[in-house]
Amino acid sequence: MTIEEDSALLVERRTPAGETVRRGQLDQAVPQRLLAALRATPGTPAPPAAESAGRPAAADPAARRLTVGDTCWTDGTDTPVPPAARLVEALAFQLLQPLEFGQLPLAVLQSETVGPEVTEVRPAAAIGTVDGRPAFALAEGGQGFELGRLGEGGSLGGSDGGAGLVPTAVALGTAGGRELFAVGAVDGSVQVWDAATGVLVHGTSGGEGTQVVAAALVQGVPLVFSGGHRGEVRAWQAEDGKALGLLAVGSLGVRALLHARCADVDLVVAGAPDGTARVWNASTGAQLHLLVGHEGPVTALAVLPLGDQALLATGGQDHTVRLWDLATGRPVAVLTGHSATVTGLAFTESDGRPVLASTALDNTLRTWDVHTGTALGGRPAGGGWPTSLVAVTVAGTDLLASGDERGRIRLWEIAGGKPVGACEPERSAGTGTAPVNALAVGELYGRPLLVAGYGDGRVRLWDAATRTELYGLEPDGGPVGSVAVLASADEPVLVCGTVAGAVRCHRLRDGSPLSVPTPHAGPVTALAFGDPVPGAAAVLVSAGAEGTVRVRQAADGAPVRQLSAAPGDGVAALAVGEVNGRRLLATAGRDRSVRLWDLDGGQAGPVLTGLREPAAALALGSLAGRAVVLAGCADGSVLGWDVLGGHTVGDLAGGTCEVRSLICRELDGEVLVAAGDTAATLRLWHLASGALVNEAQLDRTPLAIAFDGAGLHVVGPGGALAL
Repeated sequence: MTIEEDSALLVERRTPAGETVRRGQLDQAVPQRLLAALRATPGTPAPPAAESAGRPAAADPAARRLTVGDTCWTDGTDTPVPPAARLVEALAFQLLQPLEFGQLPLAVLQSETVGPEVTEVRPAAAIGTVDGRPAFALAEGGQGFELGRLGEGGSLGGSDGGAGLVPTAVALGTAGGRELFAVGAVDGSVQVWDAATGVLVHGTSGGEGTQVVAAALVQGVPLVFSGGHRGEVRAWQAEDGKALGLLAVGSLGVRALLHARCADVDLVVAGAPDGTARVWNASTGAQLHLLVGHEGPVTALAVLPLGDQALLATGGQDHTVRLWDLATGRPVAVLTGHSATVTGLAFTESDGRPVLASTALDNTLRTWDVHTGTALGGRPAGGGWPTSLVAVTVAGTDLLASGDERGRIRLWEIAGGKPVGACEPERSAGTGTAPVNALAVGELYGRPLLVAGYGDGRVRLWDAATRTELYGLEPDGGPVGSVAVLASADEPVLVCGTVAGAVRCHRLRDGSPLSVPTPHAGPVTALAFGDPVPGAAAVLVSAGAEGTVRVRQAADGAPVRQLSAAPGDGVAALAVGEVNGRRLLATAGRDRSVRLWDLDGGQAGPVLTGLREPAAALALGSLAGRAVVLAGCADGSVLGWDVLGGHTVGDLAGGTCEVRSLICRELDGEVLVAAGDTAATLRLWHLASGALVNEAQLDRTPLAIAFDGAGLHVVGPGGALAL
């Protein structure tokens, strides 16, 4: 791991499986803290560069070495690596595994790589119907996709590799009498076309990294706004996740997002990494102002309504706070005094006068007179980097609440800055400390609330008066980067954005989920349509390399639910079927297990174990009137379980190469299983007896298989074969 003079960070991890390289940009506060701690710890002269590249001069060949300038520390010697190096280790972990537990605030490290890296784009295929006749879809590993006739041949259209969409998964299905073709891509997007006409029906764009969110009731409609590290700002309908449009920031991405109201006009404000802030009319999407002034990313926003006007505060990585007239877009004042990146802003009152409070990575909490632009006071923020700031009224008293890197929320009196209490979650042994990355204020049943998003992915709701935790939401989509509360006319909604690029909406009163409007944060690994059942329409199910499964209405793309199927491992395969009138979902990842879910209710079912290698293909079928799930594995074997009983019903020995396609069908009263592997071998088993019926060597890898009355159809690179 190397930290350059400009705070650029490079981490290289070497394992027998290969080398991983990640780059990021540290806030200047990080090397400052590290160097200050190391100056108080004697070291030894650093060895020449050639020697330092080898093994540390210690008894343990795996000993750690830390080198800063011409000084080094080595475990197992008289000058071991000091405790301050834990900061270095935390940085490396967070950069290498951004979707895992975040030990450090998001404000101190900007990663260039978010989500799983793509090392290989493998081909994928599916079989279905187009115009009522058998057809196939084929994506050839980054070379575009095509639709073709099965059996009779002929192309039905497609794309080439220059179309901007790199497909990783395909599916064919129907919804509302319409035949659909779905493509999942390397950037996490899912696009759905009318298979017969080629018209785009619906879709999501690619994942955009850490999400910042804002929410508001705009003309009576509850809306959510979200933006990521790249791309544009998106508007969503909070109740069903329906996408409403984009607010353009030139694909720069945003670091801060805010809803404001000025002269009865709803506004959206976004702070960008180029130092600008944009202001839009939330109702029309028209850009009203481009605010230029910061020399570096805009990291914090706050607004003060003033009758028919409003005052906007922006804080930046350039250590300054700027005030703007929102009605005209003109600058009002520049507030200087912080010596590090501004992480939180909040307007409040003191002695009847408007006051702006600010926190920064210089570990201070400062207050400013809004009318004069002068500093009123400053004090230490309580130890640890302050990460967020809000104003809250408790029992008629205006207070400030600040979150920090140690997971605490401190409450302060505005005048004098006296601390009046804290909210701190209970921690079990070994869980570590998760920073508070974001804070928002809400109200429930007349009581003031604090909503906090943490680096471990949790969201907690606190009673601001009693400092007690009301409930917590489990991690889903990586560390939380932003939270907001939508004061809806019906009931308040809690919104949060995560590092994985997800936006989560929940009812504030109980935390129950409402919608999941965002795409996968990494490549789409599998797609499947679920046929309609009584009371439930056809759905499209997609799995991602980041470990989530997303369920959407097949007809219009409306989000139904999100499942965390294999966090940290990724979902490699999925299958959808029907059992006793309920739709069943099976998923498999790298953990050598198969998970079952009630697709319509979202409840998790049994976890099936016993696989010798991870599964790459799944199929659902029936044996003797009972539902079974089959998994094709990396070692060429196929293992089956009884869905209801959980016991194995078959262990089908194959070759030694990974199974890429799998199907289970009943023909003439017998249940047959067909599997194709990466050695281009197709095998056929009798499931009840486990006997191998036949095998054939093909000229292409079987990626999709279908039975018909005449035999088997196989689709692989190059097209379809009939056997």
